[in-house]
This record gives sequence, C-alpha cells and structure tokens, in this order.
Amino acid sequence: MPYFDDVQVFYDLLVGTFDDLMKDDAIRQKALDSNLLVKFVYRNPVGEFWIDCRGDEVKVFPGQLPDDASPDATLSMELDTAHAFWCGQLNLLGALSSGEIEADGSVPKLLKMLPVIKPAYAIYTGLLESKGLDDLIIEEEEED
Repeated sequence: MPYFDDVQVFYDLLVGTFDDLMKDDAIRQKALDSNLLVKFVYRNPVGEFWIDCRGDEVKVFPGQLPDDASPDATLSMELDTAHAFWCGQLNLLGALSSGEIEADGSVPKLLKMLPVIKPAYAIYTGLLESKGLDDLIIEEEEED
C-alpha cells in the first residue's frame, strides 16, 4: 500500500520543505547558481513536481509548470521512492543505477546539488511530524 493516496498531501509537504529550505541564503544561492529546471514525475499516485532555479528566486510548481519550458533534467519514480528520498532513506545513486529512478537530461549537474539539499531531510520529516503524519516517517532500520 502506498504511503500517499492523494498526491496533494505530498505536494504540500514538498512546498513546505522548499519554502523552509530556501530561507538559507547559501542553499538558495547554490540552487540559483545551478540555473536548472527540474521535473519530477511520480507514479502511484500520479503527479509531477517542478523546481525552477532559472530566475532570481527558486520556485516550485506542484502539478504542471505554467509554461512550455523543457526541463534540464527529469527524474521519474514511484511516489513512495520520492518519499523515501525526502525522509533521507534512499541512496540516490543506487536508485539511479538500479532503475528505481529513471533519469533524463543533465543528471550530473543535478547530482552536484545533492549535498546542498541534505538539510531538507530534517525539514521534510519535521513537517510530517507537525502535520500528525508521524506514521509516514521512514527511519533507518536497525541491524541486529
């Protein structure tokens, strides 16, 4: 059973995560310096999420982008895979290698942003807690 029945709940979490993340000047500047337009395509439930770093502020668009721009990079995955990533419990390179995440475009450029967004994991899980969605937090499994 998927973590989310309604993609809008996930969208709200991501918008909140990026709103908070972009309050950090260094992170915001690094994102803007990338000048990337990134599209995320989700399955089960279906949705898409855009991050636009092309202007003087980082903008996010849950659902469709309002213009016909082509993304620099597109990442396609199950929504549960995206959720695991934002919980800090998914190795992005491993998921790309295994095909769990399919990628097109400027993926190397996008991967350079990975260390910059690590603070988003705590923001995302904090939002889950504050919204009473603690049961959706994926935590690292302890080894016996």
